[in-house]
Amino acid sequence: MIEPSANSRQPEWYRQKRVWIGAALLVAVLFLAAYVLRLMQPVRSGVAIDRYVTVKPGDSASAVGAELKRRGIIRSAWAFDLLSRLGGLATHLTAGTYRLSPTQSLGSILAAMKSGDVVVTTVTIPEGYTVKQIVARLLQAGVGTARQYRALEKKPLPGMPKPSPGVRDPLEGYLFPATYQFPYGTTADEALTTMWDTFEARVIRGLYRQSRTKLTLTQWVTLASIVQAEAKNPNQDADAAAVFLNRLKVGMPFQSDATVRYAVGHRLAGGLVRADLTTPSPYNTYAHVGFPPGPIANPGMATLKAAMHPAHVPYLYFVSLRSGRLLFAATYQQQLANIQYAKRHPNA
Repeated sequence: MIEPSANSRQPEWYRQKRVWIGAALLVAVLFLAAYVLRLMQPVRSGVAIDRYVTVKPGDSASAVGAELKRRGIIRSAWAFDLLSRLGGLATHLTAGTYRLSPTQSLGSILAAMKSGDVVVTTVTIPEGYTVKQIVARLLQAGVGTARQYRALEKKPLPGMPKPSPGVRDPLEGYLFPATYQFPYGTTADEALTTMWDTFEARVIRGLYRQSRTKLTLTQWVTLASIVQAEAKNPNQDADAAAVFLNRLKVGMPFQSDATVRYAVGHRLAGGLVRADLTTPSPYNTYAHVGFPPGPIANPGMATLKAAMHPAHVPYLYFVSLRSGRLLFAATYQQQLANIQYAKRHPNA
């Protein structure tokens, strides 16, 4: 004899009730899913409106979500917290400042915070730039404010060499020229300190302290800054460095036009004239024998290396051609011949 199944013993109304309950639950789940998906959609469509939000180290997802909701960037702080937990990011949001918009979905915002796609400003500082030129470029890029830079004038940063008497700008020479990525909101002090830290690591620890040079740090960087300004062809840097050191040995002044330009303190419309050579300044190496009080620019690594390892040549003079190439001479007679050559070949 076959026993009836449990389902066959259930009343029809009971089976229908279970179907209705199941259907209701399915509808509720679908409604909840649609609601959550709705919360994850952008707040608005159309043109993006940039808003900057900073995530501090240790900020929780719920705190960040609350801030995003307050700023009108997302629809729901709860949905942000939920999605971050499902993705294992509740306590792993990358700190930094983000450029966000109400036109972004919740998923794209979380993806940016997971990858650390923070706002940075890329600034390239060319080799041979003066502090004045560096500050102008940083301001142009929106890094720091003019007021912040003015507050740092005439003051060496912590750890920098003590400026010698007569130094115009204690920062000159010690801001490493390179391409930097500064986080959004970087101050003038932070930007310049980053450049000094880079110099300290790469130049002082990485090069100077490993060398056997007899030059002081200031003398070495000053020499490199003069060579950077005078020699436009990197292949001639070591020869140019030798000229100045050879002059130093025999008591001749450097007679560097680049130091006179720095002494004048502003851009000259044309070349130097005789009156410029009498400019009363410790940087005028026509009027003073030996090193100027400090660097006249911020040299690059190649020039610093050339100044540390000058060529073994007898040169005491050079003439700069319009192309930037230098003609070297060991005697004054050879120098006069090079000057005549330069005059006969103005486009050389």
